[in-house]
Amino acid sequence: MLSIMIIDDEDLIRRGLEKIISKLNEEYLVVGSFSNGFEASQELDRLSPDVVITDIKMPYMDGLQFIEELRRRLPDARCLILSGYNDFDYARTAMQYGVKDYLIKPVDKEELLANLTHIHKELKEAKQEKEKEQLLSKKAQMSDLLLREQQLRRLLGGDKDTAVSAGVGELSLPVVFGCPYAVLAVRASNQGMKEQLLEWGRTMAAEGIESVAMEAQIIALLVPAPKEEETGRLAHKTALRLMNDLQFAAKGKFAIGISGGYQGSDKAICAYQEALALSCAGIYKREAFAVVTGKEGPNAPADPAFFTGLLTGGFTQALERLDAEGIGTAVQRMFAEIERVRPPYADLVQFMANLLYTAVQKVDGLLDELVKLTPPGVGVYQSVADFFNLTELKERIQHLLELSLYRLASARKEGGNRVIETVKQLIQQDYDKDLELTELSEKVFLNPSYLSTLFKQETGLTITQYVLQLRMMKAKELLKKRLDLKVYEVGEQVGYPDSIYFNKVFKKMVGITPKEYRNL
Repeated sequence: MLSIMIIDDEDLIRRGLEKIISKLNEEYLVVGSFSNGFEASQELDRLSPDVVITDIKMPYMDGLQFIEELRRRLPDARCLILSGYNDFDYARTAMQYGVKDYLIKPVDKEELLANLTHIHKELKEAKQEKEKEQLLSKKAQMSDLLLREQQLRRLLGGDKDTAVSAGVGELSLPVVFGCPYAVLAVRASNQGMKEQLLEWGRTMAAEGIESVAMEAQIIALLVPAPKEEETGRLAHKTALRLMNDLQFAAKGKFAIGISGGYQGSDKAICAYQEALALSCAGIYKREAFAVVTGKEGPNAPADPAFFTGLLTGGFTQALERLDAEGIGTAVQRMFAEIERVRPPYADLVQFMANLLYTAVQKVDGLLDELVKLTPPGVGVYQSVADFFNLTELKERIQHLLELSLYRLASARKEGGNRVIETVKQLIQQDYDKDLELTELSEKVFLNPSYLSTLFKQETGLTITQYVLQLRMMKAKELLKKRLDLKVYEVGEQVGYPDSIYFNKVFKKMVGITPKEYRNL
């Protein structure tokens, strides 16, 4: 689209140009029409035209004064001047401002078209060239950024062969390692959050902060300080700024570990490992965005006897009985102890893998069930390492074991989905009553939450949805076959003593009111 502004003190000429331009090309759009340069200058920034067609002799602000203003405010805009036969000196002056295109009054339609076509082509080419230059510049900047991040990743990861002082054509990080610094290890809850953190870190490059994506869901930030005593303050300031900037738009959760102060590239790995251990200690934090410092962790390794004790007693007995509810209780107690002792992250991950291994060894067929509940391409024992906090880990372990044990127990005792069929029969017997999930689960000897899970898995409906569908089916049957019953009596018989609520639910499910359904 070519946006055009017209300036001429003769109303007839302006309207004529507007009419001609509107018919020349659908890509040509007149965005403003003014009687003098002063009026046009007031709207220049708002309209931002690509082309200005202006007369030279006008009151208040003539064409030459306007062209000078245009060059100052919109240097890329093109100007097409209208000139009379006696105005050549003015036109020549305009050319000193870079104006190359002019029309002789009265304006010839073909000449106007030729000029606008030429200008349009030049502007398109200039735009394409500018976009190309911007793209190349962006690619070069990104290439430099990625090389810089690669170098930093190697240093923090312990590659001692990585050079900090680079030669010709290489990148370096001398500014950062030539002064005191701290490392922030930010552990994200998911890949989307990690990408968001990395993008934020890259925006901080202008302030001297280096950022890089590390292993798993970790982002490292290297924060320099002018003086050693300011390292901690600037590191905490960066952490708080990160939380403030992302807390309302975050695509997940994150925990920040802050190292102490260091100096020199040879200390980079120590700083990162310290920050990483602290960020992992954030598993015991309940906040969505947490900061962990050296004052809070990491904890010392737990006594091996502690972990051994967690796998005895109620846990083992529940496994042997294929008791899903019992295993749930045992897991709850286990995690209460873990919360009390707070072992290091690495010890906890190893223990969870040992826990699953122990369960698989004690229960035939359990491994097959665990595999079914594990995402494709992820090992059963490795799946427990992908968690953000202790609550997530507890829920994952409990879900894996309870559901697996229930499935095994169901397959051995009742053959597949007989438990769900029993629940359906119980519902059909008392569908007109307020059924409690706890009451249903007690009758089939299951944990209420897992009864809900299994019912949805087998039927595709929640228990509430199933009851609702059954009630509507019975209501439709009564409305057609029991004409002696009033509509509200039908509602009462299917469990809705409130006739208004019955009408509302029936219409939502069926699409029409009970009365309209009966009259069909």
